[in-house]
Amino acid sequence: MSKRRLTKQQSRRVSRQRKKETGEQDLKQESGHLGEERNGLVITSFGKRVLVEGEDQQSYNCAIRQHLGKLVAGDKVIWRSDIEAGTGVVISVLPRTHELSRPGFRGQTRMVAANIDFIGIVTPVVPGIHPDMIDRYLVGAAQLGIPAIIILNKTDLLESDEDWEAVAELLAPYDEMEIPLIPASTVSQQGLDELLDYMHDKNSVFVGPSGAGKSSLINALIPDLDIRVGTLSDATGLGKHTTTNSILYHLNLKEDVSIYEGNLIDSPGVRQFNPAPCSLSELETYYPDFAPFLGQCKFNNCTHGHEPDCAIKQAVEDGEIAFTRYQSFRRLLDEFSAENS
Repeated sequence: MSKRRLTKQQSRRVSRQRKKETGEQDLKQESGHLGEERNGLVITSFGKRVLVEGEDQQSYNCAIRQHLGKLVAGDKVIWRSDIEAGTGVVISVLPRTHELSRPGFRGQTRMVAANIDFIGIVTPVVPGIHPDMIDRYLVGAAQLGIPAIIILNKTDLLESDEDWEAVAELLAPYDEMEIPLIPASTVSQQGLDELLDYMHDKNSVFVGPSGAGKSSLINALIPDLDIRVGTLSDATGLGKHTTTNSILYHLNLKEDVSIYEGNLIDSPGVRQFNPAPCSLSELETYYPDFAPFLGQCKFNNCTHGHEPDCAIKQAVEDGEIAFTRYQSFRRLLDEFSAENS
């Protein structure tokens, strides 16, 4: 009698069972030479491993238990040291607060950093401030539930009172919404101490378009960045350009370099990200300056475009909502409508 062939579904089930049994066997073998459980912080991820900083401020090249999925910079984990290999194994991840993600392939989102306290939107005075770009970042941050601040970079290039007045006029809507705004310059050092004070005891991420000066700003805040990158490359074995993933750097504000008072996560993958498509009613909530006028339009489903007796358009005419804010809202709404059509 010929041997009965398994169906594809049965084959997958058998394969999963074998992997589970193999994993359980590996776990039993591991436990014999693993140290006690410890708290750790993920500095960066590379391949199927992560660099974990232990409570002793030392970094350990760690494997990840298969069921944990992808870990990223900022994750707080429980890990055990591998005494024989001099490395470690992450056995669990603590609950995350804010998660920073960006669109990936085939419509999937890719998480790039965890436990973020705020996003710093870096906008330069040269080549120019673009409110539409700022609004996109603000909407994206609001969707992720992460507070945002605006960092006005390259202020050393503002040469006159008229230049400052023009910038102040562009940024006035954000000041009225009480979004923190920090003028900064890596040349004059303006705002760097204020920025460090704001980053005190927080996990931060900077975002900004090409030419915003984000990298220069990070280098100014972390003067020994090149040395740290070299140390990371040695720890991961991946060369000078350690990874395209996010990397967490401590802000050393004390003479004792083992004491730090904040973290900056450098995430090349989120220098530019677009808000996720959403409904009209959702998008309205991401524009807090619209709130006093919502529900006052003639039509309940008013898109604040072609309809008559629109309270939002009237507020724009009356100067109670900035025209640039209304423009960015309309552009996003049109984009989302086109994607859903």
